[in-house]
Amino acid sequence: MKKIIILGVACAMLAGSAFGQSRAGWQPSDANRTGPRAVDPTYTTGRYRAEQEGQQFLEPGNPLQQKRAGALAAEAGVNCDLVSAGQVNAHRGGGETYEIACKNDFGWIVSKAGGKVNAYDCYALAASEKAAKGKLATCRLRENVGSTAGLGALAQRAGLTCKPADGVYLGGGGTPPISRYEVLCEGGAGYIIDAPQPKSSAAMLAMSCARAKAAGMGACALKPKG
Repeated sequence: MKKIIILGVACAMLAGSAFGQSRAGWQPSDANRTGPRAVDPTYTTGRYRAEQEGQQFLEPGNPLQQKRAGALAAEAGVNCDLVSAGQVNAHRGGGETYEIACKNDFGWIVSKAGGKVNAYDCYALAASEKAAKGKLATCRLRENVGSTAGLGALAQRAGLTCKPADGVYLGGGGTPPISRYEVLCEGGAGYIIDAPQPKSSAAMLAMSCARAKAAGMGACALKPKG
C-alpha cells in the first residue's frame, strides 16, 4: 500500500511539489494534462444524439460491451469493480469509447483510438465541459450522475475522516502526473487532494483548506449549502 502523506505548510512550499505551486498560476503541460481538453467531434456525437432523443441517461451496454469496457479500463490503469458500462461512441477509424460505473468509486470515460488509451473520471469531465461551454461529453450512466462515491473513496485513500458533500476537479499534470481536487466535507471542513492518475507513481497528498490558504494557494471555493 502506498504511503499516505498529509502535507504541512512546509512541505507545500518545497520546490517541485505539486502543492508548492499557485493554483492560479499552475498550468500542467499538454502531454500530462487531464482537462480541460480539446474538443473531439467523434467523442461527443453520442451524447448529443442522446440529448436530442430526450434520453437523460446513457443506456447500459450488452454483456460483450460491458466486458470490453472493463478490459479497456484495466488497460488504461483504472482500478474498477465494474457495476455498469455503456458505449458512448465508436470513433472513426476503429476507435471506441465507453463510460463505466465503479462500485463505491469514481465513474470514468475510457477511450481507445490509434492504439492510445485515455481515461477521464467524471469530475474531470464535468470541469472540462464547463470550460469548453458544453462541447464535451460528460458521464451519463444512472449510477454516475450526481454520485459522490468517488469523492468518498478519494478522501478515504487520503486518510481523511470526511463524508463528502461536494467536490470539484481543479486540474492535472506534472511528472509523475496527478489529478487535483477540492473536497467539501459534511460539517464544513474542506481539503485539497492530489491523487495519482492511472498508472502514475505519484503519492496521494492532502492538505486542509486552511493550510492551503496559509501556504499561498488561495482560498477553497466550495461552501456549505443552506
